[in-house]
Amino acid sequence: MQQASDKSIIISEILDSRTRNLVSVSKISDYVLSNELVSMALAMVAEDKQINRVLEELFAEEGNEMCIRPAEYYLYEQEELSFYDIMVRARERGEIVIGYRLANTDQAIMNPASKSEVRKWSLDDVFVVISDGE
Repeated sequence: MQQASDKSIIISEILDSRTRNLVSVSKISDYVLSNELVSMALAMVAEDKQINRVLEELFAEEGNEMCIRPAEYYLYEQEELSFYDIMVRARERGEIVIGYRLANTDQAIMNPASKSEVRKWSLDDVFVVISDGE
């Protein structure tokens, strides 16, 4: 059996929302609260029936999926580009970039407000992408 790398992350699935308090005490930051996701999806569909088609596509076994892609898919180290430029490069790959997480932060930025702002990107940055799963 191979050893996990230093960058390996274990994500736990939590079924009972009361367990969330235990997770915060143990300082585990990565978990999925399954029942909460289902509740949020149902609320979105109740508000707008057309969102159901989007959710079906994203959650289907086949078809498009949301994933994290390394920056090297779209840029060179220290290249100065806007988020729009990244979106164009992703589009050439048949993907849609919807957000990013900078290497030195824990929080992802979804649908950034300043898409035309040019910045230096690092190869350690990652992008949130809708892709066909290939």
